[in-house]
Amino acid sequence: MKNPVNIKRGKRNRRRGADLQRQAVNMAKGFDLESYNRDRGGAQYEKGDIEIEGRYYGCKRRTRIAKWLKPEKHEDGVIIREDRGKPYLVIDYNKYLMLLSLLKEFQNDS
Repeated sequence: MKNPVNIKRGKRNRRRGADLQRQAVNMAKGFDLESYNRDRGGAQYEKGDIEIEGRYYGCKRRTRIAKWLKPEKHEDGVIIREDRGKPYLVIDYNKYLMLLSLLKEFQNDS
């Protein structure tokens, strides 16, 4: 018989991941951005967990995020890169949604 603690742990982690996906989609909708949860029920949507304005994003939730990934001092974000890899930017999700919203507004005015 399987250990019930391990079964609960897997279910809890799936639920936490689904909570993050719903939160991210709802926050995007709060900025009037078209957004969808593509990974409902662990379907493993091939392009990403959520879709915002035709762009796909993965959602990763951990108990703790490494401190070096978080902005410190008065920084707005952190640029990260692995050896022989391309750079990525870690910024506050609200700031990113605001930027997407402004981009959408600008494109609609053009």
